Amino acid sequence: MKKEIRDLVKRNCLDLEQSNKDFEAIYQVMFRLTNNVLAETNDGYRIQTYTYGEVKHRIEDASAALYARIGASHQYIGLEMENCVDWIVAFWAILRSGNKPYLVNCRHPKSLSQGILTSLKIQYVISNRQTELSAECIDITSLHTDDWQSFTGAFENEIALSTSATSLNEVVCFYTGKEFSQQLLNTEDVLKQNKRISRFYHGNLKQLAFLPFYHIFGLVAVYFWFTYFGRTIVFLKDYAPDTILNTVRKHEVTHIFAVPMLWHTIEKQFYKQLRQEGEKKQKKFYMGLRICTTLQNIFPYAGTRLAKRIMHEVTDQLFGPSVQFCISGGSYLRNSAMELFNGIGYPLHNGYGMSEIGITSVELRDRPKDRNRNSVGRPFHCVEYKLSDEHTLMIKGATTCYAMMINGTYRKTEEWFDTRDIMELDDKGYYYIRGRIGDSVIGENGENINPDVLEQSFQLADALSFSILGMPDEATAGEILTMIIAIQPYLSAPRLNALLDTIYQTNESLPMASRIQKFYFTYDELAPKTAIKVGRQFVLRGLKQGTIHLIPATDVRNQVNAQTEDEINPELKRKVCSIVAEELDMDAEEIDITAHVMNDLGASSLQYFSIISRLAEEFSITKDFQEEDYKYTIREFCQYIEEYM
Repeated sequence: MKKEIRDLVKRNCLDLEQSNKDFEAIYQVMFRLTNNVLAETNDGYRIQTYTYGEVKHRIEDASAALYARIGASHQYIGLEMENCVDWIVAFWAILRSGNKPYLVNCRHPKSLSQGILTSLKIQYVISNRQTELSAECIDITSLHTDDWQSFTGAFENEIALSTSATSLNEVVCFYTGKEFSQQLLNTEDVLKQNKRISRFYHGNLKQLAFLPFYHIFGLVAVYFWFTYFGRTIVFLKDYAPDTILNTVRKHEVTHIFAVPMLWHTIEKQFYKQLRQEGEKKQKKFYMGLRICTTLQNIFPYAGTRLAKRIMHEVTDQLFGPSVQFCISGGSYLRNSAMELFNGIGYPLHNGYGMSEIGITSVELRDRPKDRNRNSVGRPFHCVEYKLSDEHTLMIKGATTCYAMMINGTYRKTEEWFDTRDIMELDDKGYYYIRGRIGDSVIGENGENINPDVLEQSFQLADALSFSILGMPDEATAGEILTMIIAIQPYLSAPRLNALLDTIYQTNESLPMASRIQKFYFTYDELAPKTAIKVGRQFVLRGLKQGTIHLIPATDVRNQVNAQTEDEINPELKRKVCSIVAEELDMDAEEIDITAHVMNDLGASSLQYFSIISRLAEEFSITKDFQEEDYKYTIREFCQYIEEYM
């Protein structure tokens, strides 16, 4: 199977090299293996498959219908959808009909997307739902005609996508098939440097569609890199952690490319559960992790297979045995996450790219000891890297977008693009991210302090998220190094105390010049629900606009100290009482926390299970309740929820 995919990559890349290197040439090769499965979906009960032939039929039909409706106007048309088969159909139908797709970022604020549509003079948006944007919405399911087989059409050769827009500036990148052809030709580099990426499982090679296709990482590495060679994309029903893990296991996904947020979330949940299993189990796990890492350093391929067998109790809880190759990209990945996933037999590699430059490098070494250093690799052969005087990474190459539009102003891309990411280069030519130039904070001694590096030092199990940043200091008219921690309002006093102790102890272990000077808690979100990474600009905007409210850590400590050891968190008690009162049509103020909901409050069996269901939904409790888990008083409900959380 590995030889089969290597031969296919070589043949398809040769065909592309000898073509016009446009989107039409990519399309013709991508859809020629008509019997291969392009996509799999899962509604929770059964797996639905779509072949390349079936999807191509839909594309040709939609192309003809779109052409009949608006013609080959060579204008931009918005494509506003999350990942799905319809997205693929719409993307190619727009190009095939002689028009250009603009990939609407569904996670942008509406005002930002509307501004970009206005700048691009977009009149139409294709979607699978009603758009909120000011443009005529074309329902993808309405694009059908009986005359599609007679349609010839003329392919367009340009697409546009936006950056992640953490600064809320309108930044649009324009690409032609030439730049995307080079992205596809880079796959030969990848295969030469690491054979593991061509590994199958039970005869299949499947990529998880975790990253959105309107994001450069998702578009290039997830969609184009895999479908150009006839492989399968597995779509998610939603992005809940349990859904992701269950989808990977059920579909036997082999490749997972994702942003650090996914790896960090799974790492955090895993270690949280491990701590609950006791010291003996923890020691056994850490010993096994060291052994498996050593085995893989000696025997990279056989060691990985053996690691999965040794750690099967862990991998059975996570992705299962099918995963062969993983890439992280988009922001800084914690060393601890790298060590966990590489150790248990899920080879995790760090990559680098941006909306403006495409995917330009991946760390592809075989051994965990190399990958765990957290390099982003060496540049692909068609790309050049160099460091500026400020040690920011400068890039030029054949994958860079040919033009950009910034806040409505169009300009050609310069030869060298300054990423503004601070990098280090080792003596073997490997690059390491050390932060971002705009995020640096000037310390008391005048030294630049990198918040990204500091954040890696903190392992906060009970924090939803946190951010270290420079905040204005009136006393010095400069910035002060500050940590903001988002927590649930229902944390118990012991858990809050433990969290504070961990924060302060970690901070004291840092060099004096790098220690954080102010700490705040918040119950508000530090990133949008749909964000793929936490951005400091989002936090600063939230503070300025009053959507993020800060509580000084000293106030939290005083609140904790005022509670007795067995006292229930008042916010948690209030919420549980409210749910019980609603179900029993009572006044929440009248409910005693020791009252039995059935014997004292008169709840029926049906009402009791309705209460249980409401509590599980409110506090995201996924564990099935067994009879031994049944609780009957407000106090017992609260204690169970605190232990679970």
